[in-house]
Amino acid sequence: MKINMDKAVVEFIPENQIETAELEALWIKMGNCVGDNKKLSPIGVYIPTENNVARFHIGGLTEAEAKAAPELRAPFDCQVYCLTCNKVQSVKEGDLIPFCCGKPMEIMD
Repeated sequence: MKINMDKAVVEFIPENQIETAELEALWIKMGNCVGDNKKLSPIGVYIPTENNVARFHIGGLTEAEAKAAPELRAPFDCQVYCLTCNKVQSVKEGDLIPFCCGKPMEIMD
C-alpha cells in the first residue's frame, strides 16, 4: 500500500485487489462521510527496525461498532488460510472472507 502525505491530508493508495478490499473495510468502519466520522490515533511507537507495524486506535466507535467484525469480501476466487492454525479454505469472488481463531483468514498469494 502506498501512502502519500500533503500537509494534514493522508492518502492510502492500494496496490492490489486485496489491499483495495481492506481499505474499503476501513473506510466503511471510519464513517464513509455519512453520520459521525471516527478518529485514528497512533498507539505506542513505530520503530521499523524492530517491528515494521504501525498500530492505530479508531476513536468514536459505539460499543456495537467496536465489537462488529469487518465484512471483508474476496476480491477474486482464491484460497484463504488461518495464520494461527493453518486451516485452508476456498472462497469465490464476492464471498465473505471467513474468520478462524478469532481473526479474518488471509488470502493466499
